Amino acid sequence: MRIIAVEDHWPEYGTIVVRDTSDVDPASRSLPGLPLLDEHAVETQPAGTIAKAGDGWLQASARDARHQVRLELHNGPPAQDEPWHDVVETPYHANTGSVMLTTVDHSESYADRPLRLGAPGMYRVRVSCRRTPPETFGFEASAGDLWRMQFWAAPGPPRPPRWLARSRPAVQPGRTGWESVLGLAGKEVLHAVLVAAAAGDATEERIAATYQPWSSSSGDWSAPLFEDVSEYARQLGVPAPATRRDLLPLLAAAGLVIAETTEDVTRYRPAENPPRVEEVLRLPDEQVTMIRRQDAFSRYTSFTADLAAVAAWSPGCTVSATPEELAQQLLATEEEIHGAIRYGVERGLLRSDSGDEGTFTVLPRLPPQPEVGRRV
Repeated sequence: MRIIAVEDHWPEYGTIVVRDTSDVDPASRSLPGLPLLDEHAVETQPAGTIAKAGDGWLQASARDARHQVRLELHNGPPAQDEPWHDVVETPYHANTGSVMLTTVDHSESYADRPLRLGAPGMYRVRVSCRRTPPETFGFEASAGDLWRMQFWAAPGPPRPPRWLARSRPAVQPGRTGWESVLGLAGKEVLHAVLVAAAAGDATEERIAATYQPWSSSSGDWSAPLFEDVSEYARQLGVPAPATRRDLLPLLAAAGLVIAETTEDVTRYRPAENPPRVEEVLRLPDEQVTMIRRQDAFSRYTSFTADLAAVAAWSPGCTVSATPEELAQQLLATEEEIHGAIRYGVERGLLRSDSGDEGTFTVLPRLPPQPEVGRRV
């Protein structure tokens, strides 16, 4: 077994990238007979929910933090060892027989530390992630996560990716739309309530002590609000807030936090299932449409990239399977499969002649449109 270990890697844009070493002429690349395996061939989210790969590239969905990354070569499929939080296996086509850790913008920082795989050709790689818990609830873990990419030769027709472990649902919870009306200040106060409640005593004083501005343009707890939310306050029947402190009654009236008073002391906690903003407030139709599009993007964009990766590695770039079979392959529910196919079709990422059932084709990225008035 060969191992390349990088103990302190900070990925660009939250995406860990492994690519073929650069000693290959792009014109002589030997494609494995599948047309949509170039890194930018389809218009989907980089990395998907965990990781995806193609012709000379691999992307993993990390966080903006420092990570440990291990690249390993094995003689065959390695045994699955102690539990990892997230695991996916995918084909990888190597054009040079060597891979290296790099970045989205093609950094050469690790060019002198390649992992030599062997002859160019088809390989399989198991991408595993062990996540580090945060030191403080509600904040990112400062130590980052451990990522392991285990490669082994896999000649013959490639088998599409398969997900072996997930630490969270394939489809994310989505967005309720409140951030679009409450702005940065509302999100800051909600986060302060979350952290204070996790510590066990979310009184107003404790929330104020927990509060931290997220931006240099944000003020302290008692600073005036930049956002005008007086119309939303009027609809909710509470006074128009002037400071972050004044947002607490508004958040409670909106159903985003629960306020409980005992012995003249009010404590707050986040609502487990907050309502959607358009269910509580009267908003313009165009704003409601935008909020629902943002919600769908948040829920489905990463998981739709997983579906597209399965199709890109399938004959004809087409998946023909039942929703039950796909649910087992992707460790997702059938409802999540249906929703992601619908989203992919609506966004022009997938084509399906069976509605939201299990047959779909991934579509290539459209060429850029010429600028109006510019000769091409």
